[in-house]
Amino acid sequence: MRSAVWEGVGRIGLVEVEDPVPGSEDVVLDVAACGICGSDVHAFAEGVWITPGAPMGHEFSGTVSAAGSGIRGLEVGDRVAVNPMGPCGSCRQCSLGRTNLCAAPASSARGGLSDKVLVPNAESGARLHRMPDSMSVEEGAFLEPLSVATRAVATAAPELDGPLVVAGLGSIGQCVLRVLLAYGARDVVGIDVSPARLAAATGLGATVLDARTDDPRTYLLDRWGTSTSPYQVAGNVGTFFECSGAPAMTALATEVVRAGGTVSVAGLVGARPPVDLDTVVQKEIRLLGSFAYTGPDATEAFRLLTDGLVDVAPLVSHRVPLSRVADAFDTQHAVDGSVKVLVLPDPVAPEES
Repeated sequence: MRSAVWEGVGRIGLVEVEDPVPGSEDVVLDVAACGICGSDVHAFAEGVWITPGAPMGHEFSGTVSAAGSGIRGLEVGDRVAVNPMGPCGSCRQCSLGRTNLCAAPASSARGGLSDKVLVPNAESGARLHRMPDSMSVEEGAFLEPLSVATRAVATAAPELDGPLVVAGLGSIGQCVLRVLLAYGARDVVGIDVSPARLAAATGLGATVLDARTDDPRTYLLDRWGTSTSPYQVAGNVGTFFECSGAPAMTALATEVVRAGGTVSVAGLVGARPPVDLDTVVQKEIRLLGSFAYTGPDATEAFRLLTDGLVDVAPLVSHRVPLSRVADAFDTQHAVDGSVKVLVLPDPVAPEES
């Protein structure tokens, strides 16, 4: 079978590897759709968080093609959305319920940019979620990024009637925006510079701000005014979700949130952004990192998809066959023209009569 691997900065190879064979608690999937994540793009373009030869792709759905003898509740032919995180279950972080911070996540499912993929410890309802007929395989491939967004919102615990900002409207920011609106948020601004991403966020019930033509700082301070902490003037934003990975947005976030407000950082930067820690201290800002997700976060994300509370279908901007996976990375890297690039199986050629 074919599998996409990282070969070096800007280089993705499609190599032949052996078909995976499931152990007693494992499942093999025929991959139906796999998204390219922002972390995949950082790895592709900068060589961070990856080593040569590493298989790529962790946002995927598929059809069960083989199951180990110990698997219950799943059968060959079932369509499933995947939670690829594989925590050890025994380290300190796992014992505290922070399985997203597991010290040894050795059983994570990787290699979704392949014809087939092995999912270890594939417990039904935990690692694999059987999709209803109403859910497409493309929607199922959004379980992973939607789980990231669900955790970011849960850990920030924003006041839904207060001013909220989502900076960066890639797939994570788009999902954060949709989760906030699904939960009843009433005053939200989304910020980006990409026409495609701005368009995908338009019409949802949030205000969409094009940072190419409007200065976000001026806009946010003019819209919601300022509040005063004992030491400095502050904005009035209650919670600011930084999903762009742009260093300037982290600095903006700490400036425009009100005293006692929250900045949730869910976007990977790949650099060291400037943050005014005096502002963090004097306004007593909650500066939170939000990384990946836990099993309950993925279960909640699946509920939002299944119940139709979050619509991710409009986020698919490009569909690329696996044979052109390198083109898919180039397209996802070009943020001005893409939202979510999905890699799909190559079309089956019709049989000659």
